[in-house]
Amino acid sequence: MGDKPITMISNESNEETKEPTTLEKEEDIEALAEPPDWLPDGWIIEVYRTEDGTIIRYYTSPISNYTFTTKSEVLEYLFSRTDERMLESKERGAKNTLQRQHEWLPKGWVMEIRAAGEKTDKMYKFYVHSITGVRLLSKQDVLLYINEANVSGCNTNGQCDTSSEDNILAKVDFRPSGLPEGWIKEIVYRKTKEGLTRRDPYYTDPASSYTFRTLKSALSFLETGKVSKHAFIQRTSVHDLYSFEICANMHESLRNRLMVNEKTY
Repeated sequence: MGDKPITMISNESNEETKEPTTLEKEEDIEALAEPPDWLPDGWIIEVYRTEDGTIIRYYTSPISNYTFTTKSEVLEYLFSRTDERMLESKERGAKNTLQRQHEWLPKGWVMEIRAAGEKTDKMYKFYVHSITGVRLLSKQDVLLYINEANVSGCNTNGQCDTSSEDNILAKVDFRPSGLPEGWIKEIVYRKTKEGLTRRDPYYTDPASSYTFRTLKSALSFLETGKVSKHAFIQRTSVHDLYSFEICANMHESLRNRLMVNEKTY
């Protein structure tokens, strides 16, 4: 194994953020870890010395956590404006009503929307822990479960059946893996002619309002700014659809998901 790295963070004063590790020719390694003039403030530099004496540098963006090994890679990344798009997504997401309403919801929990009512004219909102499957009805119930491991019942007075997935309309993740803060991942449930249930993912950028059909196309947009041909802006945004309390009247665009068809919105 090689020696431990020297880690430096680029800033105006070029101050070290960690005590230097013990290395042979320690002063030379520290000099190599000094942030170059072309590197923006805040970027992290790690310098490794391998067993054969080769020096390896890693440059990490403080915004995306993407890591590069050469100056050309860093400059290409900077010219792509990926960090700017990620910051804009985070700022716009913080202003959205739906996001503000669910800032308290921990990572690993998703919002589940189900059809309800005798005439399927209502929709209920639940919070589901992705790993354990625990389903709760309110913010208070979720916090009670997290703090005291106390599971409250999901009493809807018989209005909403949670015994199967037949009436699920969508699951919404406010902290999707691999995407900046502010993005929303929506899994849309639809019936097929074969009697099965399709689960279609949608990724929505709060800054541009574009919705992408795959994580790959969402990441490509962040890295290049190019909108894929399958991206679109929803007629009724994910924020408008789900900004309600425990129960609300069924939105017409959600009612269509219960019908047997293969159309997408």
